[in-house]
Amino acid sequence: MGPIHVYCIAEDSGTLAIGPLGTSPLESPTKVAADGLACVIGPCPGADASPLPKDELVRRLLVHQRVVEHVMRARAVLPVKFGTVLRSSQEALDLLAQGRQQFLGALESLSDKVEIEVAATWDLDLALRETGAEEEVMRARQALSQPPTLEDKLRLGQVVKACLDRRRNSFRLRMVSLLQPLALGVVQHALLTDRLVMNVAFLLERAILLQFEERVRRLDAMFDGQITFRVIGPLPPYSFSTVEVTHIAQDELERARCLLGIGQGISEAEVRLAYRRASARLLRELDPRDRTVADRMAQVRRASDLLLAQARTDGGHCGEGRQSFAIRIRGAQEEDVDPARFGQAAPIVA
Repeated sequence: MGPIHVYCIAEDSGTLAIGPLGTSPLESPTKVAADGLACVIGPCPGADASPLPKDELVRRLLVHQRVVEHVMRARAVLPVKFGTVLRSSQEALDLLAQGRQQFLGALESLSDKVEIEVAATWDLDLALRETGAEEEVMRARQALSQPPTLEDKLRLGQVVKACLDRRRNSFRLRMVSLLQPLALGVVQHALLTDRLVMNVAFLLERAILLQFEERVRRLDAMFDGQITFRVIGPLPPYSFSTVEVTHIAQDELERARCLLGIGQGISEAEVRLAYRRASARLLRELDPRDRTVADRMAQVRRASDLLLAQARTDGGHCGEGRQSFAIRIRGAQEEDVDPARFGQAAPIVA
C-alpha cells in the first residue's frame, strides 16, 4: 500500500464501516483494527518532502476533516493531526498497540461529547466611531499638535487601539461568561481579523446542544444587532483531543537514556527523577558563565521529553521489530481558558 495518511482513532468492536466518500483516492479511507480500536487510514499520494501547492493542501485538509466527521457520526473519535503519515498499515497497528491505554482513556472521556465553535464579529467601522467618542480618545485628539506630527498620530492610534481592545474584551467576557457554564472545556482560538470579537471552541455533552443554542440566541438578543454570531458544529474534538504522533528512532532513545542514566522499561516517575538529578548535576559541575550551559540543559530537557513520551506508550517498551512512537493527545486540560483571562494572552490552537 505504501505510505498512508492517518485520519483518526476510534473504538471498533467490529462494526465500524468505512466506505468511499467520493471518487478520488483521498476519499477512499479504510481501517486497520486490533483489540477494540481502529485506525482510519487512506492512501497518501505523492508522499515526499516537496511542499504541496496551497490549493492542494487545502483540498486535502478538507478531505481529512470530512473523513473524521464521517466517522464521528457513529462513535467517539480522536482526530489525528493533519499531515500525519505512516509508512505502512503495520505501523498503524503498532501505533494502536503502543497508544492503546491512552486512546481508550481519551475515547471514554469523549463519549457523547462534541465540539461547537462560536465565532462573533462586529461592525468594525461602527466600533471605531463609538470608540472615537470615548473621553480618553477625545483627550488624545485634543492634545495633537498642529499640524500633527507622525509621533502624535502614532500615539493617538495606540490610544484608539487600547480602547478598542478593552471594548472587545468586555464583549467577549460577557459572551463566554454566559456560555462557559454549559461547557466541559473552552479553548480560545486566534482572532485572525479585527472584525472578530470571539472565536472559541466549547466541548459539550450532546444532550445539551439545544440548551447551548438557546444561550447563543440569548446573546444575540443581548447585543441587539451589535454582534453577529456564527455557530459551527457539532464537530469532532479537534481543539481538545487531537492525537500527535512522532516517529522515534532507536538511536535517539538510546542517546536519551544514556544522557539521563535510565535503562529499559522506563516509567514517567523514573524519567522525572532522572531529569531533576541530571539538571542538578549540570548546575553543580558547570560554571554558570560557561556559554555551553544553556545548550547542555536544553539537551537534557529534550531527552526528558522524549523519554516521557516513550514512557506513556506501551509502558516504556517497544516490542522487537515494531516502530516506536511518541504519542501526545492534546487535551482540554492543557488549553482551558478562564473567562476572567480573556483580556490577556490566551493559548492558541493550531
